Amino acid sequence: MKISIIGLGLIGGSMARRLRGFHNCTIASYNRTRESLDLALADGVIDEAYDTPGEAMADADLIIMCLYPQLNIDFVRDNISCIKDGAVITDVTGVKRFIIDEMKKILPDTVDFVGGHPMAGREVGGDKSSTETLFDNAPYIITPNKSNKPESVQLVRDMAKYIGCREVVTTSPDEHDSIIAYTSQLMHAVAVALCDNPLLERSSSFAGGSLQDCTRIAVINEKMWSELFVENGEHLAYRITEFQDCLERIKQASLDGDRETLEKIMKHATEQKLKWLTK
Repeated sequence: MKISIIGLGLIGGSMARRLRGFHNCTIASYNRTRESLDLALADGVIDEAYDTPGEAMADADLIIMCLYPQLNIDFVRDNISCIKDGAVITDVTGVKRFIIDEMKKILPDTVDFVGGHPMAGREVGGDKSSTETLFDNAPYIITPNKSNKPESVQLVRDMAKYIGCREVVTTSPDEHDSIIAYTSQLMHAVAVALCDNPLLERSSSFAGGSLQDCTRIAVINEKMWSELFVENGEHLAYRITEFQDCLERIKQASLDGDRETLEKIMKHATEQKLKWLTK
């Protein structure tokens, strides 16, 4: 089996490190900068390095797209002639409806696209930040559709388990995008909003751990995250409105001196945190 990884950054590089031995595969890769490819070759992370995505995709049985969402679409469209019949393509991006709809427009029936999203990452990107343990015990979400062949879906499932993920969650593209808007994109929006406040300049001597904790993910890849926000704009806007509604309740109770309401909100939040986020 030949596996082609397009984009050898944090996710692609970490996948390459863990895929060694999967179905006795040969691992090929394309990356925009040659330095990452040469380092991966020297470290034995990949077997073949290519300067053009078409060459890397040629004869590949499994193609893993690890670029920004629109770039994934563009690279597949521009190199469609290099993708062989029977190939399986998957991705790792944080929006699924957009990706799936666009892939349907360009892929022939002989190529199977199975949407995927590993729930793993770090604040710093790039191949130099990749690690063999990035996916250990992480969930991996897949969004297959009725047109996917069962063996294609199983291949992506097996790959996710092989790289160390503890579970593979199957859902629809819309449910994925709705929940990810809450668990990931809203969190980044809040962190950005906190650091977009001019008061931050005066806060370093007034801050304990809570400001650091709440702003950890504000060091952000603005090109990728702005794209994710736009491509999932409807779901993200809904989650922001939910968040604003809760903040409004807290604000009003504070202004009214309504400690009872505040205590109820805080107690419920504590119970929810301990129930669902203690792993």
